[in-house]
Order: sequence, then C-alpha cells, then structure tokens
Amino acid sequence: MIFASLTLAAAMVPVKPPARPIAYGTIGFNKAIFHVVKADLASGLVQPQTVYRPGLVSSWKLVTASDATVGITGTFFAPRSGYPVGDVLIDGDLKVKGARGSAIGIDHFGGVKIFDTKFGQEIDWSQYRFGIRGMVRIVSNGVVNPNPKAQRFRDRRIWGKASRTAVGMDRNGKLVLMATKKDVTLSHLGKAMLSQNVVEAVSLDGGSSTCLYYRGKMVIGADRRLSNMFVLQERPAY
Repeated sequence: MIFASLTLAAAMVPVKPPARPIAYGTIGFNKAIFHVVKADLASGLVQPQTVYRPGLVSSWKLVTASDATVGITGTFFAPRSGYPVGDVLIDGDLKVKGARGSAIGIDHFGGVKIFDTKFGQEIDWSQYRFGIRGMVRIVSNGVVNPNPKAQRFRDRRIWGKASRTAVGMDRNGKLVLMATKKDVTLSHLGKAMLSQNVVEAVSLDGGSSTCLYYRGKMVIGADRRLSNMFVLQERPAY
C-alpha cells in the first residue's frame, strides 16, 4: 500500500518543459536600457533569415510575412526608395547588390558567420542560403573598436549618438540580438554586447529605423517603414 502511494506520487511529479531556444530579456548598461534576444543555434530549432521587400513597407508586414519569432532592423537603405546599401541574399538568390560594410552569412544548416568585406569587392555567397551586408563592425575578437570611416561609411550620424541595433555571436556560439531606444555611440553599443560575452558583433541600421519584434510584440517599433530585416524562426521540438 505504501509502495503504491510512493509510485503514484512519483508519477504525479510535473515534467519541466524544455527551455525555449530563443529567449528575451533586458539589461541596464551605462545608463541605457538594452533589449536582448539570445538564440541557441546548437539546438537545431532556430532558423535565421533575411527578409526583403522592394520599396518600403511596415515592419509588421516584414515579420508576419516571414512567420518570424524575432525580427530586428536590417541594413541601411535609401530613405526614399528603400533600396539597401549592401547585399541582401534570400534563399540563395542575391536580391540586392551593394559592396560595402561587414556582413552576416547564414549557411544551409542555419549556422551564422559574421565577417568583414573589402569596399567595392563582391562576396562569393555560394556557401550561404541567406545573407546581409552593409553593417558597421563594432566588436572583433572580443575587442570593441568601431571604425565606420575605415569601412567607407560617410554619414556622420552613424558614428554619433543614436538609437541602435546589433547582432553578435557570444563565446558559447549563441546568437545575440540587441536594440536600444536610448541614444548611444557605437562604442557604447559594443561594450553592452561585450557585457553579454559577445566576441563578434556588427551594428545594423538605427535611428528612426530601430526595431525589435519578439513573439507577436513590437518591443521597439520603427518610426518609419523599412525594406529589410534580420529575423529568426523558432521551430517546434518534435
């Protein structure tokens, strides 16, 4: 009788659900609040992608059309036409060409690589399924050292203070997305990423384009329409 009771009690112990491969939180760093999304790429349940629509559309359309779990502002673009300044690769098809800035490549297995490119030189995207180019490098090998002038960016607003977005990889291979509405410098953003153990990171578009979407909510809404985003899809665990 006692044995039966113990068996029943053991059977009634609730099973803890597995942790989600994509998680969201906030941090305070040097008087600024940063929204942070971390994705466990090793789980096999996260698919990073780039999305692009010719012209300018609402950020809501970009995330809903791609069935995104997370969406963050993409690369810089022409304010009137929406045409991005750097390459945008969608499912192996190079939709936009623009030879400047650092890049993010997503291979056919969902792996992510952040790398620098030489101004004016084309990228061989053959090993990648998705990709985006035209960002400013802010963290390299664990060191914060943004230098947009050396990457041939000319708009002074890029190296001033502005609301910002960033994508990086931490020491454990997790993908880290960060956004803030506070006006900060590129160095401030880089140091905030460093506080999350990020070793490689780039700054994407910011200012009025700053946007972060997470699980049905615009955590930070863009103040204007966009043409491209970097998104994450969370796959169900079977």
